[in-house]
Amino acid sequence: MKNRATAIFAAVPLVLSAWVTANAQEEADAPPFVTPVDTFTCNYNDGKGPDDLKTAAANWNAWMDDQGADNYGAVTMTPYYYGDDSFDVGWLGFWTDQEAMGASIDTYLTKGGEAAEGFNNAVTCDTHEHWATINVKKPKEGPPPDNFVLMFSNCTIGEDTEWNALKAAIDEASAYMTEQNFGNGAWMMWRVFGGAGETDWDFKWVTSYDNYTDFGKAYQHNANGGGRQKMNEIMGDMLDCDSARVYNATTVRRIAGGNGE
Repeated sequence: MKNRATAIFAAVPLVLSAWVTANAQEEADAPPFVTPVDTFTCNYNDGKGPDDLKTAAANWNAWMDDQGADNYGAVTMTPYYYGDDSFDVGWLGFWTDQEAMGASIDTYLTKGGEAAEGFNNAVTCDTHEHWATINVKKPKEGPPPDNFVLMFSNCTIGEDTEWNALKAAIDEASAYMTEQNFGNGAWMMWRVFGGAGETDWDFKWVTSYDNYTDFGKAYQHNANGGGRQKMNEIMGDMLDCDSARVYNATTVRRIAGGNGE
């Protein structure tokens, strides 16, 4: 499965959403644009809680401003629908490109000790993973709200599925959702660094909603409005995705100069 997923990822011809970069490419024949994303899953230290993390993030934001770091955005994620292997809080950060990522990490490791200590005092993080992330459905125009909803599923690609066929099906499904006036965004996240060995899934499918009202509208259409049948018709057995985890997401930092501002 690992080799097949790698081959498919190498062929991905999709374009990164303007939601995470100021210079999204619109042309259908544009080269692939993959955004680098880091995730942490963390638990609060004894006697610490959300207010302590909020204070640490505010101090870190001030430090980031002093560094002129305008190419990194971040959100925190608090589990809402989850299982017994969940965590207290997650951190999802993204850069405009991979070079910005490398420079940002160097700056943080060499100059960000005091900012890092604030986080270390508030939380202990059990995982730190890096993902090559591709947008497959753009969210509605404009910056994301301060508080929104993120939904994650682990997905496996059908053994006989070719990438071109999967891409065409995903494009058709995205167009259908847009026709139904669903303003959600959708992404495919491929794990590149971190994690414990191979997984029994190929990638994470991530969906964003501005609020739970929009989430419920999509759920209603899927359950009782024909959406589930339509998606089955389009996707067939190309993908098998598990039960989704749902998170309350809070914007911590926005990328300057783009729709995330």
